[in-house]
Amino acid sequence: MGWVFRSVLLLPLAVLAGCATDGATPSEYVAQGQASISITRSSDLLYVAIPASVELNGIRIASLGRGETYTSGAAPGPAALTVSTWSSPGASSYRFTIEPGKTYRFTVSPRGANMAAGMAAGLIGQALEGGGAFEIAPAI
Repeated sequence: MGWVFRSVLLLPLAVLAGCATDGATPSEYVAQGQASISITRSSDLLYVAIPASVELNGIRIASLGRGETYTSGAAPGPAALTVSTWSSPGASSYRFTIEPGKTYRFTVSPRGANMAAGMAAGLIGQALEGGGAFEIAPAI
């Protein structure tokens, strides 16, 4: 009787594990006529415990922890990627034009200037500096 109970408890874990390793590539999630956007947060230790909130054209698409990646399709046209966080005023943006069928890769990394402004003058210093805790730039 005990093995039946354990099997029933472990079944949902086995199903979830199979979902997490389905082997799908990012391009399989991109619809015809769209582009692929991949955003990776660096593994830097600065702001390690703070999630980076990423928006595409004003719509939140991801909250990235250290080393995490978000990949999705995006419709063609003008685009603005913005990264910010709840714990620091300001934001960093990158504007570009999305072309169908292309792949765009970006990196989110901590901004040392924001940390220095915070150490010198607290939240007021960070607000005056204005660039936010993170920056977003095309991956090299």
